[in-house]
Amino acid sequence: LLGDGSLFGISLSDSVITRYGKDGYFIDLSKYYEDKEGASKIFWDRMTNELSQYDQDAVLRTIVEPETGEIYCVPVVETSFTDKMKWQAWINQEWLDKLGLKAPTNNTELVEVLKAFRDKDPNGNGIKDEIPLFGSQRGDNSKPIDWLLNLFCYYNVDKQHNVGKDGKLYPVYTTDEYREGLKFVSMLYKEKLLTSMAWTASGQEMKTITTPATGTAVCGIFLGHLTGTVSVGSEVLYQYVPLQTWGNVIREDSSIGKSTFITESCENPDKAFEVLMTLWSWDGSMRIRYGEKGVNWDDPDEGAISDMGLECTYKLISDPISVQSTAKWSKIASTLNNYAELETAQVTETTDKWYATRTNMAAASYKLFDEREKEIDLSVKCPLLVLTEEEKERTSMQRTNVADRRAKAQTEFCSGVLDPSKDSDWNAYIKELEDLGLKTIMDLYQTAYDRGI
Repeated sequence: LLGDGSLFGISLSDSVITRYGKDGYFIDLSKYYEDKEGASKIFWDRMTNELSQYDQDAVLRTIVEPETGEIYCVPVVETSFTDKMKWQAWINQEWLDKLGLKAPTNNTELVEVLKAFRDKDPNGNGIKDEIPLFGSQRGDNSKPIDWLLNLFCYYNVDKQHNVGKDGKLYPVYTTDEYREGLKFVSMLYKEKLLTSMAWTASGQEMKTITTPATGTAVCGIFLGHLTGTVSVGSEVLYQYVPLQTWGNVIREDSSIGKSTFITESCENPDKAFEVLMTLWSWDGSMRIRYGEKGVNWDDPDEGAISDMGLECTYKLISDPISVQSTAKWSKIASTLNNYAELETAQVTETTDKWYATRTNMAAASYKLFDEREKEIDLSVKCPLLVLTEEEKERTSMQRTNVADRRAKAQTEFCSGVLDPSKDSDWNAYIKELEDLGLKTIMDLYQTAYDRGI
């Protein structure tokens, strides 16, 4: 609770937000945003100066009610080169060197490297404890199956549909390319090159596997954002380097959340909005995310360039994001956190070595990602689609049922319950999706896509 009558950093579904807004419990803030020289000047200036046009459009599509134009929230926006990499793959360079191998550059080489990691005791402890390929389907940037499928097709699991050359959307998870990807993942699983823990590992479990407390690495390749998948301070991380993919790369949209509201019980909504805009300012956002100036961060040296090759906007002393700290707010809401993963941080000799290494690794990974993105066909990429409340309600059951079946079938195909090489299994899966309302869903998404063009 931020003051009397303002709700800060709470999680609500879009339908609940809309209902509370229509009922008058959440105040319509559009009049404040319309006054671009008033308190919302902070919002518009930072949007214009710091976000791409694509991201600006995405923010407005997210917060503006499509039917009424009303706005019920002050959003939280996080944009980061590192966060926008859908998957980050890391390979153990020490293992490659020990086995006389090079990083794989195609599917055949990937299988050869994984088999060597499985069979040749690269960590040298005499125990068959190596995990050739690891990640977690429960993580945001660590899903090995989605990474592997993108060696065969452009597949953004958050949208699940691509744009064809005729301007028509199609579900990727029904294509021949997707099926070939399932065959490949199924083979890796059968050969014990992909661990079953990829379906079950939680964030904390991932850290104990990617960076074990024993100091002995057990992963050949792992997927994941370093902030959430490795243990802070573990020197095991130093063995890894980013792996350049030869498949498709997915650039995620910026993270945009609707979690801060002013309610009808607020006695002074004008002042409440001003406070929230203060949090949206550069100073407010830095305090929330990075902590105290002069303690956790400071002004950069003149002309300093970050590991990402960008002009530095601050000097990193210590990053409190992954540790318990009173220097920062535990809830990042009502802020614009631009370059949220240290992309414009100046790393100096006073910066903790581990954080400096992690920052350098993330920068190297992004440069490989950016290179690869320039080589792939992005015309298939579908933009953010916004459905009306009527469309959501009318198709809620079909969308849920199809999504559930798609996800379950993917696991079944990859783990051997179903065989993606068998026409009978594949055709039965397609028919199930059709019976659950796939055509209705695709017609709906096509309408939303055409509406947004």
